[in-house]
Amino acid sequence: MKVLKVFNNSVVLGVDDSGTELVLLGRGVGFQAKPGDVVDDALVERTFVPDGSTTAERIAAFVQEIPRADIETTEEIVREARRVLGDHVTDHILVPLADHVSFALRREREGATQIDYPLRWEVENLYPNEVAFSREALAIIERRTGVRLPAIEAVPLALHFVNAQFGSAADLDVTMRMTEVLTETLAIICTEYDVQIDERSPVVARFVTHLRYLFRREQQGRQLPAVADSLHEAVRAAQPREYACGQQIADLLGQRFGWDVGAEEVIYLTLHVARLTATALAEAGERADG
Repeated sequence: MKVLKVFNNSVVLGVDDSGTELVLLGRGVGFQAKPGDVVDDALVERTFVPDGSTTAERIAAFVQEIPRADIETTEEIVREARRVLGDHVTDHILVPLADHVSFALRREREGATQIDYPLRWEVENLYPNEVAFSREALAIIERRTGVRLPAIEAVPLALHFVNAQFGSAADLDVTMRMTEVLTETLAIICTEYDVQIDERSPVVARFVTHLRYLFRREQQGRQLPAVADSLHEAVRAAQPREYACGQQIADLLGQRFGWDVGAEEVIYLTLHVARLTATALAEAGERADG
């Protein structure tokens, strides 16, 4: 591996034999180094790989500003998140997550006013697994730093873990927009059927999971396998109201993200709407009987 650029004595931009640029962190790794020099691997403590959503230069700028102790704390959080939430939590989220953790710690130490994050209710109800783990992450931060961050910090942390599902090119702003659309989607169903939906119910969790993977497929340019026209017509004939609601959701996604949501996806949305409304109507009946 060779040096491309020296940022300071501890951070350099390197390039490996395949031409991949890497940000290298380590005490003395940049000391007296010049572009073209061979990197002393023994001095490299951490390697950061640009992921397509940001540049090596930007990663290097982050790494220079984040205290090493905060990076180490975040590394433990990412390892534990991978164990609890799944392998989709990769090291690609390390730098943006460390940047957020470091910023939150600095604000708390300075006694700054607590931030009231938007979408708090939505995040807590739509992503319960990520929020639950983020509360564990706050405990890890307190154990390692002695600083107890406000409980609301579980909300932005959870968004980072949700974002990890969408791969290296994901943007946190897109994940927030997705969260808003998920809420709008449930509101469409509630309005159409005049029902209340328990956002923490298992049937909602399955629906949200389906929509999250729909977002992932659209980002990757993949489509569901085609279905026969006869099946499509059979679903529409058997469940016309649910189908119309599914089409409304597909139209909303098209408006918000410019997607062409196909007939195959509308069928799946129809089936989810049927399950959601059947559950909500049954619960409403039980409340009326009680």
